[in-house]
Amino acid sequence: LVFYVHSQKETFTILHHSFTNFFHFSIIFFIIIIIKHYHLIQDFYSFFCSISSICYSSITLYTFLIMTLCSYNKYSYSAHTEQFVS
Repeated sequence: LVFYVHSQKETFTILHHSFTNFFHFSIIFFIIIIIKHYHLIQDFYSFFCSISSICYSSITLYTFLIMTLCSYNKYSYSAHTEQFVS
């Protein structure tokens, strides 16, 4: 049981770090693209909205991902505990 929980925690930690790095990279990548093509964006308000929408969508995706992983992790523990008890 201890080995199973330990391996689940390691898996969750690895996935969490991978997704965190991916989202940080994607935010930086999109900001660089927007800055490089700034001459196509004439209005400062549009530029600000673009950056805001990218940040909000990344935060939303990241939150959804964490919630999904947490619910999967909780389900795995519940199923394993139920099997262990019975």
